Amino acid sequence: MTKPSPHDDVDLSAIAVLLQQCEQQDNPLYESLERLYHRYRQQQRILDRLIRIADQFQLAERERGHRYQSNYQRQARQLEKIIRISDHYHKMMRDLNHRLHILSTHDELTGLANRRYGTQRLEQEVNFVNRHGGTFCIALADIDHFKLINDTHGHAVGDRVLTQVARCLQTHIRDYDLCARWGGEEFMIVFARAAIADVHPLAERLLTAVSQPLQTESATVAVTVSLGVTEYRVGDSLDKALVHADQALYRAKTAGRNRVMCDHSTHLV
Repeated sequence: MTKPSPHDDVDLSAIAVLLQQCEQQDNPLYESLERLYHRYRQQQRILDRLIRIADQFQLAERERGHRYQSNYQRQARQLEKIIRISDHYHKMMRDLNHRLHILSTHDELTGLANRRYGTQRLEQEVNFVNRHGGTFCIALADIDHFKLINDTHGHAVGDRVLTQVARCLQTHIRDYDLCARWGGEEFMIVFARAAIADVHPLAERLLTAVSQPLQTESATVAVTVSLGVTEYRVGDSLDKALVHADQALYRAKTAGRNRVMCDHSTHLV
């Protein structure tokens, strides 16, 4: 809708002046012009009112649109914040689950696999050998005179010895073998897909790699290990294999320590 033009306003004013003149009242067109004039003025007032209503409606719609846009932007920002929080929460949960998995399968001090994970790996190797044949070997390594090291130099030095031995063992085994902290100062090594004749020289190299002193602020600590090695074959008992490895380790200890002893039984029963 458009408002009357200024030209229309001038014409209406002229008509109003004309109707106010007394001499025009006898004009035969006077009454018709007067009715037309008042009707037009009434229509103009209605039109002006409609225009004001339309303007108010448009203003209200604009304000409503601004409110909708403002609410939408606010809700979008809130949603983005929620998404960021959710992503951060999921990352925290993934990191926590990973951390819990590491703690459940690895030794916190040395970073090696723990006894639980080592036992699972032994069972996997047993299942593989029983299905496909072949052999694998188990070695138990024990730090020599570890109690004396703790008693003489303290547990902090003992922890450093454990960490150093763990790092040496892990570094010098093959990529597909496993070294686990078996308990206390004892470690267990799984030599996958290997016979005892192949493992013996590997164990000797481990012995040499580990036999390096630890320098502390007050003293030099001699570090050596003893190893007992056994072979697992199809149909053997895992428990008996571990007993044979432990017996070989005991013989290495009683023979003077810092050496490798192998169990050469052809069948473990």
